[in-house]
Amino acid sequence: MRRAYFFLPIAGLVAYAGYLGFQRGQLPTETEIINRYAAAYLATAPEGANPTDCAASPHPDETVRMVINCAHPSGVTTTYFVGPRGTALAQPQGPST
Repeated sequence: MRRAYFFLPIAGLVAYAGYLGFQRGQLPTETEIINRYAAAYLATAPEGANPTDCAASPHPDETVRMVINCAHPSGVTTTYFVGPRGTALAQPQGPST
């Protein structure tokens, strides 16, 4: 058996690991982020909630990618602040004095 055949499985694993790393490094799209937080809203919202209750808007701060507001028909509003990579951020506490 040739020596090169021993390295083919290793080369395959390296190529697969590179592919997974590339996919993991991709930023989620705005649609994916909104759908993810709309699903989180539906899991916690009262009866009668719909995914269409949620809308997103950009945020002027560079550390916040977007703000997602979900308004339930009963008047309850849920707000999610999303970071540049799609992660949830804590709600800002307002200006410091």
